Amino acid sequence: MQITYIIKKSRRRSIAISVLPDKRVLVKAPYGTPERMVQEFLITKKTWITNQIEKQTREVQNAESLGLLSDDEIKQIKKKARKIFPERVEYWAKKIGVTYGRISIRLQTSRWGSCAQNGNLNFNCLLVIMPSEVLDSVVVHELCHRKYMNHSKDFYAEIDKVFPEYKRCKQWLKENGGIYMKRVVK
Repeated sequence: MQITYIIKKSRRRSIAISVLPDKRVLVKAPYGTPERMVQEFLITKKTWITNQIEKQTREVQNAESLGLLSDDEIKQIKKKARKIFPERVEYWAKKIGVTYGRISIRLQTSRWGSCAQNGNLNFNCLLVIMPSEVLDSVVVHELCHRKYMNHSKDFYAEIDKVFPEYKRCKQWLKENGGIYMKRVVK
């Protein structure tokens, strides 16, 4: 299989790759990295790249079978999300024993949630059309960042203490999240 790639150089320290929706490979590399080194890296990652392209193809097919979301449906999802997220964040924040700032709901293409240093939380509105425990797992993940702004063992221990089903939900999101993202017409 022929791999089409684009290179984006920056101050990073290592080479990283991702597969774009158009099936091209984005290579992020440090300034000064020779093209030959990029090509050698791509050869070592060929199986991973092939698997990612196949996964994306399956996700598009599954998204189409579930039905692509219209603008009106997305508006309704956002409206529902603006009601549900504050309730779930408040519930879990009390359980975890943390405070939080502003809650933002967006239609994001690459993230399910994030937590800023100041405690502001961002969530992907698509979570409200997934199983409720998956939504809760993302809320708990972001709120646990209020205790640990990292992904250390202590951070994951905190999540497990409060939400024992986290690993199962994270796996579900890994396997199915791309399908939901691809239901959005761009």
